[in-house]
Amino acid sequence: MKAEFSPMTLTERMAKMDVPATGKIPTVIDSDTFNEIDDQFAIAWAMLRSDRIDLQAIYAAPFTNSMFNDTHEAVSDPNVGMTLSYEEIERVIDRVKVDKKPDIFKGSTQYVYQCSSPERSAAVDDLIARAHACEGILQVISIGAPTNIAHALIADPSIINKIHVLWLGGHSFDWPNTEEFNLLQDKDASRVLLDSGVALTLFPCMGVTNTLATSVPELQHYLAGTSEIGDYLAQEAPKCPWIGFANRKVIWDIAPVGYLLDANWYTETFMASPVLNDNLTWSFDSRRHPIRVIKFIERDNLFIDLFSRLIEG
Repeated sequence: MKAEFSPMTLTERMAKMDVPATGKIPTVIDSDTFNEIDDQFAIAWAMLRSDRIDLQAIYAAPFTNSMFNDTHEAVSDPNVGMTLSYEEIERVIDRVKVDKKPDIFKGSTQYVYQCSSPERSAAVDDLIARAHACEGILQVISIGAPTNIAHALIADPSIINKIHVLWLGGHSFDWPNTEEFNLLQDKDASRVLLDSGVALTLFPCMGVTNTLATSVPELQHYLAGTSEIGDYLAQEAPKCPWIGFANRKVIWDIAPVGYLLDANWYTETFMASPVLNDNLTWSFDSRRHPIRVIKFIERDNLFIDLFSRLIEG
């Protein structure tokens, strides 16, 4: 599925990728929250940093997964994954003790490749409306398959002028492949995002955000017995079936949240948006529009702030 987008000048596109250095930043999060245990950390951290992030809404993203935790059966229907994510978002925000809580919306029931026209879910409609209503640029944190965002871009291409997408997706460009979960879930949606010309900051997984590693003992040491949300996250930490003795756990999804808090924690570059090949590798064409690509993250800076905020809850 392809959509035509209004061209932006290089100056306009670069300006939309800028994050204000001060003040509160209007933000939404698009998350496959029940798929893993790291989305919960990202949502809670963003809520607890209301001094910087004006988290207005959270959208439940679809997912399918054959092994996503040790107590549930495989999810083979994206609608089921989206609904499970919506319910997990409710559980997380209920445990974060803040005065103002974000709105939550159900997202797409089908991936982009399954649709002949964009699916107008509650999340898609809200993203379109909220983008147009935003006085500045709406920051869109995408920590799952970018299905909801792609449907919105196809349904209303004009929002390209109103949003900056911070997407955790794919692997670093020198990795042998880009067989990464968020990208793989909906390859057509990933292509929409990369081809659209939207202001985009890309957070590659292997080779970059995998530096955000912790462990179950560390999470439980710092969080158990602190706040309601801290206790919940410490309880959820061991539920990924691939975490065994001495194994690390990467809290991938905090990366885009941390960038909004302090871009100085990151090393970045600007380059032409990559081409996603059918064999799940990257190709490059310098004539394509530029995006920001994260190259390195100062891991400790993020975890110090994250744990400090969760302890206070």
